[in-house]
Amino acid sequence: MIKNIGIGDTRNLLASATSPGKGLSIKAGTVVKAEVVEVTEGGNALLRIISAGSSKEAMQGIIIKAFTEVPLTKGQNIYLEVLGGKDSIKMQFIGDMKDSSASLQQNIPVKILDMFARLSEARLSNSEFKELLNMLKSLPESIKNAIPEFKGLEKLMLDTKGLSGNVLRAFVETSGVAFETKLKVAVLSDPESVLRNIIALQSEGDLKGLLLKLNNLLKDSNVIQTLKQAGFKISDISNMVEKFTRNIEFFQVTSKINDMFCTFMPVLWEGLKDSEFLFKKNKDEKNDSYTCDINLDLEKLGKLSVSVTIMEKSFYVTFFIEQPEIAALISSEKKTLEKRFASQGLPLKAVNVNRKQGLTFGQAQNKGVNVKI
Repeated sequence: MIKNIGIGDTRNLLASATSPGKGLSIKAGTVVKAEVVEVTEGGNALLRIISAGSSKEAMQGIIIKAFTEVPLTKGQNIYLEVLGGKDSIKMQFIGDMKDSSASLQQNIPVKILDMFARLSEARLSNSEFKELLNMLKSLPESIKNAIPEFKGLEKLMLDTKGLSGNVLRAFVETSGVAFETKLKVAVLSDPESVLRNIIALQSEGDLKGLLLKLNNLLKDSNVIQTLKQAGFKISDISNMVEKFTRNIEFFQVTSKINDMFCTFMPVLWEGLKDSEFLFKKNKDEKNDSYTCDINLDLEKLGKLSVSVTIMEKSFYVTFFIEQPEIAALISSEKKTLEKRFASQGLPLKAVNVNRKQGLTFGQAQNKGVNVKI
């Protein structure tokens, strides 16, 4: 149960607050719509929740007392994203509902923020990916042969035993998050054969394409009959397909809002609770640089983030760790990491290990590297 709410701007989030009368339970990652009821000097504010993800009815009308670093005005309707926490949590300000064309800070269309709010509870954990894999494995070979899309989905579930750089790269490219971009490329490159290109995209390993195609197939009477004869409920499979499609759409909107490429990582790794990739081109350097954050939530090790930045063909690696003993363990293995980079001919300029409380998913870590040329 979350009792303390804090809000801040998109870069510096430090606040504490109380919810008068009752506790407040909000899932991290949820987008909250709120009305500013009152603002006083020093950053104190009263906010009335309009909705919170799919928990609209349960949360609607609740008043919270908060401290904010973002300038707010009475009557303003705003979007806040829950970053997480325990007794005291953080929210980041991501937009204003009054401006019909864009939010105040990030120039994000309101319709995109509305979509983000609707999808904010659609993100799935690693255990739910295992649930999908178990369902796929339980299908008889006769079903998989009759509906090869099921086999395609099963192949896209990664196993740590076969994990490598090439496998991860292939997954990122086929995760479905860039599906609409691929369609645009198909239209621009061969406008007279768009239909053929779309069909190819849906059958050559793109996860969202496979899910959309399966969704259509599950409406076919022959497919329904085949699955029923094998003892499967169409509703169970349809719900699973819908759930994973919405998960991809959540990452698509997250990528748009944060101006980066963000995708999930369904690695079947025992003890892994959640994971994601984030790719971003850094705009505040004279020279182009690119950063990849790999965020992991492990049952035994807690949350950790590995931020890898490449600049002028050199690499800079920063680890963000919640638990001090894990930070010490990784620090002791710096030399091993340096040797592995050297063995691949990759110039590694720096390795840093930082403690960081409250690591949040869906956001790039602050500055994996800070270098002035």
